Amino acid sequence: MIFTALDSMAVSLPFILGSTVILFAQVAPTAMGAGFFAAFMGVAWVTLFTSHSGRPIAYATRFLEATTLATLVLQMAAQLPRYGLQDTESMRLGLMCGLSAMAGLVVGLLWLLRAEWLARFIPAPVYLGFASSIALSVLLSQWSSLAKQISQPQAGLWAAVTVISVVVCAQVVGRFRPQWPASALGLIAGILVGAVGALSMTPLPKLIESQSWHLPVQLADFTGLWGPDGHRWGWWMELIQGALMLGVLVFLNNVATSEQMAQKDDRRLLKPSDKAFQALAIASAGALGAPAISGSNVVSFMAARSQPLNRWTLGALALLLAGLYCSSALVLIPVAALSGLLLVEAWKLWDRTSVRHAWILLRGDPLEWHHKEDLMLIAGVTAVSLLANMVAALMAGLLLGLLLHAHRNTQKPIRRTMTGLEIKSNCARTPPELEVLAQHGHAIRVLQLDSHQFFASAALLQDGVRQSFTDARFVILDWTAVRRIDSSIAQVVGKLQAQTLQLGGVLVHAGTQWKNSNVYALLSIHVPCTSIAPDLDRALETAENLLLQMHLPPFQLEDANGHLLWPEHLSGEESRTLQRAMTSHQFDPGDCIMREGETSDALWFITRGQASVQITTGDGAPLRVSGVRAGIIVGQIGFIDRKNRSASVVAETAVEAMRLNFGSFQRLSTEHPALVQKLLSQLSIDLAANLRAANLHALAQAHSIMA
Repeated sequence: MIFTALDSMAVSLPFILGSTVILFAQVAPTAMGAGFFAAFMGVAWVTLFTSHSGRPIAYATRFLEATTLATLVLQMAAQLPRYGLQDTESMRLGLMCGLSAMAGLVVGLLWLLRAEWLARFIPAPVYLGFASSIALSVLLSQWSSLAKQISQPQAGLWAAVTVISVVVCAQVVGRFRPQWPASALGLIAGILVGAVGALSMTPLPKLIESQSWHLPVQLADFTGLWGPDGHRWGWWMELIQGALMLGVLVFLNNVATSEQMAQKDDRRLLKPSDKAFQALAIASAGALGAPAISGSNVVSFMAARSQPLNRWTLGALALLLAGLYCSSALVLIPVAALSGLLLVEAWKLWDRTSVRHAWILLRGDPLEWHHKEDLMLIAGVTAVSLLANMVAALMAGLLLGLLLHAHRNTQKPIRRTMTGLEIKSNCARTPPELEVLAQHGHAIRVLQLDSHQFFASAALLQDGVRQSFTDARFVILDWTAVRRIDSSIAQVVGKLQAQTLQLGGVLVHAGTQWKNSNVYALLSIHVPCTSIAPDLDRALETAENLLLQMHLPPFQLEDANGHLLWPEHLSGEESRTLQRAMTSHQFDPGDCIMREGETSDALWFITRGQASVQITTGDGAPLRVSGVRAGIIVGQIGFIDRKNRSASVVAETAVEAMRLNFGSFQRLSTEHPALVQKLLSQLSIDLAANLRAANLHALAQAHSIMA
């Protein structure tokens, strides 16, 4: 537990340091020490106060919320002189504390309104656009800061070495030891280099010169928060609008983090008291002057790496954060080391996939429309943040995200649910098998998925699959209508696959290998290839075969006395006569039992194994139309009408089959007409049963397509 908490603290450290610097460097540079005090204690307080939650998560201050809060404070502070109020750091601190506290109350209001569904409407490219905007903003700000540090006549060289050591160490650790906290180790490397510089009589400027035990709220002037005389209502409305914007951002991040953690450990329940505690903790921390605090999926996953996230781990994390600040370790951090740390975090935030797609587009190479949509949204949000500010980018991103969600997710993830009684495979079956499928087909469920499947629909898809397993043993996900999924969907499906296996169920996937679809590429990373069927018919056949294994014994060619069980009602002598007329053959997987276009000179009775019936398409490729298994006769139509074979039969597993050629059949007709009569009667019965099943299959498929 302690080691997990230490890892989590190391991961959260860059976020807390970076976001505090981003906020206070713009709002109140002289109160930077107080800002660190509030940030560390605020995160510790929120983490500890919410650790008993039914859906625990870890918290941190984040660059996006810090940048948004700084922009809101500066916008309002710029208006103060117009109303006869001074734009001072204390005034800005008052506005900052007020906005942060009100944002926490907005989080509580959104929980009360059950607005968590809103998070499902924001697609991933919106967050990528925010991240890219922050990365670019941090890069530009640190570039100018580094230029000033390196230009110092004595400390410039050591500042450059410190920055390089942080960046190189973080990159090397991230490359070769990804499970380690790379940024924190890079920061330690920068501190060590700074210490060496101090020993060589070239001390570097420190992030803070002394430990501060004052909170920003103690330094704040709340006159600006109260508002100017004569314009108070308008001023308050602007404050409320800013708090709403910041609160929505914090709320969305909390919901997204909770959802991602729920996909890991299945704890999704948040009681009303949990939601109230979360909102009050965030509001109280903000009122004291901490940067806006919200859930962090990175810190949460690190805290849950070895065991499910619990109150003890979170309690230890809170104590470690508070202890780290009280240890006065922050006074050891050079400004250059923090600059290097921010460069590392900016590099992590930058979305490399969108850069790669942009390069493909600039080269004139083809790019899927789905990626073009993502790229346009990311570019739009980034451009607005640079040309205007982060608040405008936030509004633009949320609006564009809602439009993109409406475009991609107009329907629920599961379009239709059918049972094995409503839709069956095209595999040839014996009468006993058809009877079992008619009695127990409800144990099979087919879920036809619809639209694009992204993070927003992950929870709905997961709930739908689990609900199906309450009444079924075999569930088939039909991805035929789905062209795009993201990694969160693939991870959810992989988790469902593992859980299903543990519970003794079967989850099969069909329709994943369509052209211009990424479904198979992502699913195959998290799902065994044996659980991915080429098409829906093959998936149904797999589920039916497993169901038949549960209710029928393995096929037997003969009874205990050596009499043939097919055709029915043969006497002992007739059975021996038919056995002498037939020859036994064995086939390896891939061997051709019957070939399309050949003369129909024999009847084949499959006694063991499975085979597929294939036809040749116009381009010469084989197309599987159905399956056959032990107990099935093949070749009977050509055997009767004497025309060339219309299809091939290819062994899928090791196959054993009995062959009755036409010459032997003619001799039996002359010497044993009663036996031949029974044989023809059985062939007619089997043909009728298979024809009826094929008709029902065609009707079900047609109804499925129309639905």
